[in-house]
Amino acid sequence: MKIKHFIGLFYAKSSGKKRALLMKLSLSIYLLGCLQLMAINTFSQDKISLELSNVQLHSILEKIEEQTTYSFVYNNDEIDENETYNINVDNEYLSEALKQLFRDTSIQYSIRKKHVILSGKKDPTSNGNFTISGGVREADTGETLLGATILVVGQNKGTVSNEYGFYSLTLPEGQYKIQFSYIGYENYEVNVDLTEDKKMNVDLKIASNALDEVVITSPEIPSKSQVATIHSGVSTLKAREIKKIPALLGEADVTRAILTQPGVSTVGEGATGFNVRGGNIDQNLILLDEAPVYSSSHVWGLFSVFNTDAIKDIKLYKGGIPSRYGGRASSVLAIRQKEGSNKKFKGEGGLGLLFSRLTLEGPIKKEKLSFLVSGRRSYFDLFFPLMGDDIKNSKVYFYDLNTKISWDINENNKLFASGYFGADVMKLKFDEEKNEDGTVEEQSQDIDFQWKNATATLRWNHIFSNKLFMNVSGIYSRYDYSLDSDNEAGGGAGSTGAFKWTSSVENWIFKPDFTFFQNVDTQIRFGVNGTLYQFTPAKVEVDEDGLNEISFQKEKGLEIAPYAEYERKWGVFSLNAGIRYSWFGNLGPYDVASYDPDFPKSATTITGVTTYKKGEIIEDFSGWEPRLSLKWDIKDNAAVKVGYNRMFQYVHLISNTSAALPFDIWKPSGPFIKPLEVNQVSAGYAYDTRDRVYNFSVEGYYKDFNNIVEYKNGADLFLNENLETQLLTGEGYSFGTEFGVYKNRGKLTGNLNYTYSETRRKTKSEFASENINDGKFYPSNYDKPHMLNMTANYKLGEKWTLGTFFTYQTGRPTTRPTGRLVHNGTPYLTYSSRNAFRISDTHRLDISFTYAPKHTDKRWKSSWSFGVYNVYANKNAFSEYSTFKNNNLKTFRFSLIGAPIPFVTYNFKF
Repeated sequence: MKIKHFIGLFYAKSSGKKRALLMKLSLSIYLLGCLQLMAINTFSQDKISLELSNVQLHSILEKIEEQTTYSFVYNNDEIDENETYNINVDNEYLSEALKQLFRDTSIQYSIRKKHVILSGKKDPTSNGNFTISGGVREADTGETLLGATILVVGQNKGTVSNEYGFYSLTLPEGQYKIQFSYIGYENYEVNVDLTEDKKMNVDLKIASNALDEVVITSPEIPSKSQVATIHSGVSTLKAREIKKIPALLGEADVTRAILTQPGVSTVGEGATGFNVRGGNIDQNLILLDEAPVYSSSHVWGLFSVFNTDAIKDIKLYKGGIPSRYGGRASSVLAIRQKEGSNKKFKGEGGLGLLFSRLTLEGPIKKEKLSFLVSGRRSYFDLFFPLMGDDIKNSKVYFYDLNTKISWDINENNKLFASGYFGADVMKLKFDEEKNEDGTVEEQSQDIDFQWKNATATLRWNHIFSNKLFMNVSGIYSRYDYSLDSDNEAGGGAGSTGAFKWTSSVENWIFKPDFTFFQNVDTQIRFGVNGTLYQFTPAKVEVDEDGLNEISFQKEKGLEIAPYAEYERKWGVFSLNAGIRYSWFGNLGPYDVASYDPDFPKSATTITGVTTYKKGEIIEDFSGWEPRLSLKWDIKDNAAVKVGYNRMFQYVHLISNTSAALPFDIWKPSGPFIKPLEVNQVSAGYAYDTRDRVYNFSVEGYYKDFNNIVEYKNGADLFLNENLETQLLTGEGYSFGTEFGVYKNRGKLTGNLNYTYSETRRKTKSEFASENINDGKFYPSNYDKPHMLNMTANYKLGEKWTLGTFFTYQTGRPTTRPTGRLVHNGTPYLTYSSRNAFRISDTHRLDISFTYAPKHTDKRWKSSWSFGVYNVYANKNAFSEYSTFKNNNLKTFRFSLIGAPIPFVTYNFKF
């Protein structure tokens, strides 16, 4: 039965007839109520048994009508009765049968008396718009692809997948051709008749290199276009790019790859961390699967802690930093690990002269549950027995372990658990040495020095609807170091008995994040970051009488930061506006010293101590952090961008050395250390050639720094419980211009970039005697006006590739002795004003050759990498030191690497 209706019209011409009519109407209403109750009871008892497959809808409905007392009502314009459906029920109530019949369809149903009314699903808020959403993955492994482009062919409409691979695209009802694309993968196009909301997961296949007579296209080299992105100063790197850069001892290195980007520098060869646009190394927020990493280097800065075989994507934010990131003042380096193949077992690794690594991934339950485990270890110490008795019993090595488990619970829920653990181990053993007369000159001594990183991340992805996506993360991060020393003889300095020195910083983080895809042009993101910090500055245990143990107070801090981002496109203009409100509290228990306000802080001017109880707020800080990025598309291949950021930083690395050391300590903001505030404005221009072979960009920036931590002249930070007596508050500024050109396809690919910048600081103590350089501006330790980087890869043939990297940088500032004076018979050096001189400029050329033979076994792939680091043996000065000899002042330069270092590595995949 199709559309049925009943219309009754009556007119009463007399009052008697009206009364009779009212009586009949009342009786009818009463009987109707009884029938309705009977209908409800009958509905609950109507049961159906049907097993039909690929049968037209009208036939199924007729079968149901035959077995029940119900009839179906629907509009042919909404319901296609000729469409085929499946039903398989055995003695089920009508409600259960309808639920199964119309599951995963666009049909809704409702019960009215003895009728079942059918209608097509309509979103009352859609206004004729519908949404296509889903995930973009790699076909071969099931790995999600973040930043994939989803484009409506023939229209200037589209979106990109977020960092979890989810996308949402809302369009008016109609027919569209949708293209899914990702650098290095084959494009996928599909025709969509958008008459309802659709969920579509897309798997993209890895593209193979195409060779023709004129040009070699290399999809493995991503486009570096800055035209499409709203944010300025963003660099994206893939693991395969990093592996093409010649590296020290052939070990692909994330930090060295970051140093090839404009605006990024380091104080010297082998220094820990990196500096971005005039900022300290502690001003970079380094995230591994959303967990902060406090020390990013092995072997005092020679190698990165990140194993590129386990990495999927790297993104560096220098300029336009989204409001979802905070806690650091200069940059964000977001690194994401692979999720592990959920389709087939895979592996890759490498064997080098001093390193080996292995990564395994695969399904635990196919397309549902997968794993990734990746390990790396150096083996410098295996060669120590060949170098003599002095160090044959010593060990120096580092190792990394990356793990991840990914569980696709269902189409709306995914769970990820990932972790990282890495450590540097130095176990040095010095044997007893004797003089010729048999007396002991030096006692035997064991030194065990270790520093470690550990992170753990538990993430839950949930899709509430085709427009609302959620990620909730629980994170733990820890960095600690320990130094053990054991002298067999015991005794005073130089022959001290055993002691153990430890320090650490820990984070517990909870971070819910929501993304609402309002329509094709509008996206809203919001959430909150909550971080609990615990700092253990130093704890020294000794086992010798007469020596006191040292145990600095632990410090705690709580940071809470809600945020929101609004991203919108109006024609040729695109906007990303964000706001973040951060609050930080320094928490007890803690004893805070008070100082005489009329004198500079020192151990002799302490007037008292205030004790704060557990959980009590010692001091708190808060502030608004606005973010703004605006892009104007001059043409489809050219854009102008402007941006503004304000960032607060509540934790600080205390180190007065030019290059940070593993045992430098972290301190929270509190009564004596104010939060660092940085404001940055930037503007840039990006241009792509029509064929996208070349990308060009230029960007200028200006930053001002407030409440910088600086150090008094001659500051003593070593095991100093009252560090505030050695610190000064400063301010500063940095400005610069960055130029970049990238070539993406052809036999020759690579990039060339140049940065001009200046960075200045000054202190602002109320006591003039404390101020550095009389309170005038001076260059910061990281001021390098000129930086030039060139990376190139040239395809020599089907099997051979040549890779080169060249860098030139202005020497960093330094403070030099200028003379000597003698006071009461004791000589003293006099020094220049701070950073008044510079060490010599640095430059270096690295080169590598990669040989990739063809294999008969298609599952096994391998390659050999040969190369030389520092080809022409330039002795780049890392630091300077001076001494008086024969009454003459002489300055010497120390170079960490002053000779060519060859390398060879065998890499494989299966």
